[in-house]
Amino acid sequence: PLKFDPIYKEKIWGGRSLETLFGRALPAGVKIGESWELADLAEGVSCVANGPLAGMSLTQLTADYGQKLLGRAKPGEDGRFPLLLKLLDANDILSMQVHPDADAVAAIGGDSALKIECWYALASDDGYIYKGVKPGVTAEQFRSGIASDCVADLVRRIDVSAGDFHYLPAGTVHALGPGVLVAEVQTPSDTTYRVSDWGRGRDIQVDRSIQCIHYEVASDTPPGASGNTLLVTEFFSVEKFAGAGDDCPILASDSRCTALMIVAGSGPISIGQGQFSIQATPGETVLLPASLGEVTLVAGVDCEFLRITLPE
Repeated sequence: PLKFDPIYKEKIWGGRSLETLFGRALPAGVKIGESWELADLAEGVSCVANGPLAGMSLTQLTADYGQKLLGRAKPGEDGRFPLLLKLLDANDILSMQVHPDADAVAAIGGDSALKIECWYALASDDGYIYKGVKPGVTAEQFRSGIASDCVADLVRRIDVSAGDFHYLPAGTVHALGPGVLVAEVQTPSDTTYRVSDWGRGRDIQVDRSIQCIHYEVASDTPPGASGNTLLVTEFFSVEKFAGAGDDCPILASDSRCTALMIVAGSGPISIGQGQFSIQATPGETVLLPASLGEVTLVAGVDCEFLRITLPE
């Protein structure tokens, strides 16, 4: 099992919740909005933090170990690791934004890349999100709303509590509100088009946003949701498990690369098999190479974790 050094990103909307909730040693005096837990992008590449591979980049790990790491899953088109995991700490509201789907990427070209994501709320202080346009809103109305700085009136606002899960398929206009800390699972892309920045002065991309936004109202039930399964897509699946002591389920990798995001727990959390076991704590992410085979998780009280698997 592999851990990685987090990559911290300063954001104007960020905070210090990762320090207070998970005991992270954050850079002093900096608003940290994102912690990239598992990343293989030009904007940031994770490096192994434990074991004999410590210091190796995820890019090199994927190239050198191939199927031993990924199993039956495939790397991205550029050969990089095909998943991006983050923690987001919103002390202020994020920009209203949208990510392109495959059709928009084909039309836009350049370095535009498809991006789908989902949020699991780790904590919320009377928080909320914006998610999807309201029924009946058209592209013309939305463009007018951007011009008059009233897009918030055209997008659904949803209250958020810890434990809530939201799927954000490409084309969904959205924003993470203040007071919310989430675990984010997404395709490895940083392509974002801002609709509004709430007067903070950063660039917005009106034409690109209008081109990408889906105006039909999508279901709030994620595809594949059933039992422990929160979401199934062609790029990744997300499940949530909870238990204590021996009640935590056995994690069979089924020859697939699997990531665990520990979202809650107390006491030691042991992950692995035999001599290949490590200790983890809430807030940490662990990558299970496909070659490990069957893996067990033994935890203290109230352990909760997300299991993210790559498709075959």
